[in-house]
Amino acid sequence: MFKAVFCTPGNEKILKEFVERILKRKFKTFKIISPELTKNNIYEKGKYLDVLIKTDNLFVNIEINSHNYNGLSERNFSYIALVYASHIKVGEEYNNDLDFVQINLTVGLGTNQPEISVSSIINKDTLKLKVRNLDIYDVNLDKINSRCYNEDDEYNFLKMITAPKEELEFLAEKGDTLMKKIKDEVNRVNDENYFANFISVEEDERKIRNTYYANGVEEGEARGEIRGEKRGKENALIETAKNLLKYGMPINDIVKNTGLSKKKIKSLQQM
Repeated sequence: MFKAVFCTPGNEKILKEFVERILKRKFKTFKIISPELTKNNIYEKGKYLDVLIKTDNLFVNIEINSHNYNGLSERNFSYIALVYASHIKVGEEYNNDLDFVQINLTVGLGTNQPEISVSSIINKDTLKLKVRNLDIYDVNLDKINSRCYNEDDEYNFLKMITAPKEELEFLAEKGDTLMKKIKDEVNRVNDENYFANFISVEEDERKIRNTYYANGVEEGEARGEIRGEKRGKENALIETAKNLLKYGMPINDIVKNTGLSKKKIKSLQQM
């Protein structure tokens, strides 16, 4: 959905403003480039960036993570490291004027972590910057979504990524121009039937792996992943119900929109 909304030809301006707000800087040029990373050998797992952008003297890689797990940071870092290596390789010197940024939009980091944190590669002993032109922005969608809606909140536009349709309408109604544009694009994508059958590269690889290479360990991991996804969906519905209660939506309507029981919603009302 993120790619369909932000990376569709003609929507470059929406993605540009989205990235500018996260990085707090303006860009003159902005181009989405091919997301596929070349394999070095036949045994290497396929690597696909979610989004790769070239803007001014900066490469921006955006990764969308629907849940947090051990190894996620390493996986994402391997992607931006390959982008970094591929562009350093073609230059005549290592000390060039290119900068690299990765933006990780992640669900599952928990509300104890900051909304946006920036990491760099530093020397552990001296705490001095080791690689001057590579930064990683971790965007904590849990923390952002947990906050009450505030028109002055600079991160309100990020709530649009995970909001279900009903909440999306509320957010856009009270939001700014960018949020209204995102809402319109989400509705457009939902109305186009051919997106309903879309399978991402990651889903395709998982299905193939589960079909041909499953063993006891992998099946156990798959079952654990399914249970985690179910819990994640339920938590998302609960957060949606809480927000709709704040907006004053009747309980019966919230039941219809979320599928949660009336008893569950009433218990949320008392929290």
